[in-house]
Amino acid sequence: MNDSLEIDEVDSSILKLLRQNARMSFTEMAKRTGISDATIQNRLKRMRERGIIERFTVMANPEATGYTVTAIMLLQTDSEKHDNAKKALSKLPEVSEVYSVLGEYDLFIKVWAKSLEELNRTINDDIRSVDGIEDLMEIVVVERIKEESPPV
Repeated sequence: MNDSLEIDEVDSSILKLLRQNARMSFTEMAKRTGISDATIQNRLKRMRERGIIERFTVMANPEATGYTVTAIMLLQTDSEKHDNAKKALSKLPEVSEVYSVLGEYDLFIKVWAKSLEELNRTINDDIRSVDGIEDLMEIVVVERIKEESPPV
């Protein structure tokens, strides 16, 4: 493991709190952890500089944004066009995640849409038209049980 990315218990406790609420104040974090708010500020600054914290973000409610349809897709690519295909998919606003994977398929993506009709259009007009996509399997999500960032 890269030493610059290793975290200790203090960093881990700060990250766990931020994962619950990225807008939590330093004072509240200090109260919950027993660590001074100055230490928390210094640790956060250091974790950002070291690349442990990549960004602070918001997790919007899909129902509020209208993006209530989610699909997981497995894609096979032409091996010579794999890199271009994954870059092209990464640029589509409806695609929130792109992973290279091992096995029968080459890519795993997560796609959002406002309706099944919109999902169908995105698949047929945008995803299937990406140069290098040879085959795909769509899995439409019917219930979101747990969705969050990786554990700390």
